[in-house]
Amino acid sequence: MARKSLGYTQLEWTCPRCGTRNPGAEKVCLSCGGPQPEDVKFEQPLEQELITGEEAQQIAARKPDIHCGFCGTRNPAEAETCRQCGADLKEGVQRKAGEVVGAFSTAAVEDVACPACGSPNPAAARYCRTCGSPLTKTPPPAPAAAAPKTRSRSAMLVIAAVLIVAILGCLLVIGGVFNRTSEVVGTVESAGWQTRLVLEALQPVERADWRENLPGGAQVLGCEYRFAFTSDEPQPVATEVCGTPYTVDQGTGFGEVVQDCIYQVYAEYCRYSILDWTEVDTLTLSGSDSNPVFPQPQLSSDQRIGSRQAVYQIVFRADGETYTYETSDESLFRQAQPGSRWILDVNSRGRVVRVQPSR
Repeated sequence: MARKSLGYTQLEWTCPRCGTRNPGAEKVCLSCGGPQPEDVKFEQPLEQELITGEEAQQIAARKPDIHCGFCGTRNPAEAETCRQCGADLKEGVQRKAGEVVGAFSTAAVEDVACPACGSPNPAAARYCRTCGSPLTKTPPPAPAAAAPKTRSRSAMLVIAAVLIVAILGCLLVIGGVFNRTSEVVGTVESAGWQTRLVLEALQPVERADWRENLPGGAQVLGCEYRFAFTSDEPQPVATEVCGTPYTVDQGTGFGEVVQDCIYQVYAEYCRYSILDWTEVDTLTLSGSDSNPVFPQPQLSSDQRIGSRQAVYQIVFRADGETYTYETSDESLFRQAQPGSRWILDVNSRGRVVRVQPSR
């Protein structure tokens, strides 16, 4: 799946000392002046703005900031010494990047109430326009307690397993009853055969396939674009399908706004005409002797013999009952001479499933 960049947005961080929300680019709290701790997470602001163009290119070129290993002050990635204490930043810790912050949206956001005086303020405001208090982030409400379940998941699984075992047991019993056979000694009463031969001719036929798969000599009758496959990479003839934009922390106070996209690729699907061997007739012969033969047609230059099939039918008489057995085994058929004795395996539905000569 391809990741498509839409631009960048400034994140924010909340001061752990006073609760003030600060722009991501600020390295110290705007309210109390405290430095940004190393473990503070960048977050998506309530009101988000997409940054594109030259400014976005400048943001993309930045590397994650570095926190001084001695005083913890956040410094730009290119700095060699801490701007606060002057320590060598080789001992510093670079902020992690690549974490998904959340979904990105530029939709309008409702005003937020000041926690001190209750006055409404724009979502992007960081200080109350009435009393000047910092607009700290309101903690989300605690999740409601889940309703008690009347029956545990494990109990439901046990019941389902017992039912499955019971059903399988019943199926095995039923299958055993229907597959049970008994031996019957019978005498061949009659035998017959039927042979089938398919006659094919070289004729124009109409088919359809992707253009790249058309055989040589095909006459194209018409084409249309159809969905062919899905690709992770852009293709010449494709529809781009992208998911919800989301923001990825860059470790600089800014996040890259991206979308995961796939490409529905379309290709030409064509109807075409081509000469091919086509079934034009089926010839049959039948007989009641022990010498089956196939039809012998006279072929023209554009004809040929296709598939050949022989079916043999043997009728047995046993205990006053008549049993019919069909087979494609010519050797078995030739042994079935009238009056010869055979052992028949007969299932519970009266069908002969196997025969063998009686020794």
